Amino acid sequence: MTMRITRRGLLAAGLAAPFVARPALAQAVTLRAAHTNAVGEVQDEGLKVMDRRLRELTSGRAGLQIFPNGQLGNELPMVEGVALGTIDIAVPSHAAFANFVREFQLFDMPYLIRDYAHLDKVARSPVMAELAEASRGRNFRLLSLYSSGIRHVMARSPVATLADLRGKKIRTQQNPVHVAAFQAFGANATPLAYGELYGALQVGVVDGAEAAYTNYVGQKFFEVARNWSRIGWLSLTAPVILSERRFQALPTDIRSAVVQAAEDSAVFERNLVVEGETALHSQAIAHGAVVTDPDKGAFQRAAEPLYARFLTSDADKRRLRLVQEIV
Repeated sequence: MTMRITRRGLLAAGLAAPFVARPALAQAVTLRAAHTNAVGEVQDEGLKVMDRRLRELTSGRAGLQIFPNGQLGNELPMVEGVALGTIDIAVPSHAAFANFVREFQLFDMPYLIRDYAHLDKVARSPVMAELAEASRGRNFRLLSLYSSGIRHVMARSPVATLADLRGKKIRTQQNPVHVAAFQAFGANATPLAYGELYGALQVGVVDGAEAAYTNYVGQKFFEVARNWSRIGWLSLTAPVILSERRFQALPTDIRSAVVQAAEDSAVFERNLVVEGETALHSQAIAHGAVVTDPDKGAFQRAAEPLYARFLTSDADKRRLRLVQEIV
C-alpha cells in the first residue's frame, strides 16, 4: 500500500545518513483540525493518518490536534472558523463548502459520480486543480478530498419506491441543490443541522434523512430510523481545507509536509470508505435495519432537470463534461 512504501522510504533515507548534521528544531506547529464525524468514523481516521504523516515528515515539528464530532461547531460554523482563523483545518461536506466556494456545487449534482472508482479518478483530475484555484480566491487552501460515502435514505417508515417519499419530511443538508433534489423526489425537504438530526428523527420532527453507511452506523441512526433505502443519489465528498493566510504563514518545509500528509491521508480515507462499506451494511442489518433497493432510474429521471438549473455558467458546464467523460 502507498502509505507503507512511503514509511519504509523515509526510514531508509534516515538510516542511510545517520551522521548528517541537522539544524536545531524550530518550535512545534500544532494545527487545530475539526470535523463532524464520530470518533472512529472515516474522516476521524483520515485525520489521524494525516497527523501521523505530518509528524513523520517534519520529525515531530508539526502535527494536528483533532476535534471530532462537531466539538468546534457544525459544518457551516467550522468553515467560518477556518475563514476567521479560529480553526486551522476543517473537513466539511462539499455541500456545506459550496456555500463559500460556489464551484463545489458541481459535486451536488445527483448521480454525477458513478461509483467509488470514478470518485478516485475525479479526485486526481484537473477538475480538482480548478476547484483548488477557486478556493484560493476565497482564502481557502484545498489540501485534499475525502469521501463521505454514497448517500441513501434512512426513514421511520419504508421507502421502497419514489412515491413513498411523497410529502415526507426528509432532512437534507443546508444546501440549495440538496433541497431541490428532494423536492424533485416529491419529499418535503427540511434543512437541519447535523447535530440536531438524531433527536429530530427520534421525536418525529422529520420522517427521514439522506445519509451514508458511515453516518447511519457510526451515529446509530438505525435506532431511530430503521428503514434503509439504497437509492445512491449522491457521492458526498469532504474537502480538507485550511485558511490560505494560515497556510502561507507556515514555514516552507512544513507547508510542503502539510500538502503531502493531506494527500496521503485522502488516499487512505477514500480506500477506508470502500473497504468498510460491506461491514457497515452487515452491522446495520444486525442492528435491525430493514434494507430496500428502489429503482434508481426513477430518481435519476426526477433529478435530471437540476443540472441545467444549477450549472449555468460555461465553466460549470465544461467541468461537468470533464467529470462525465472520466472513465
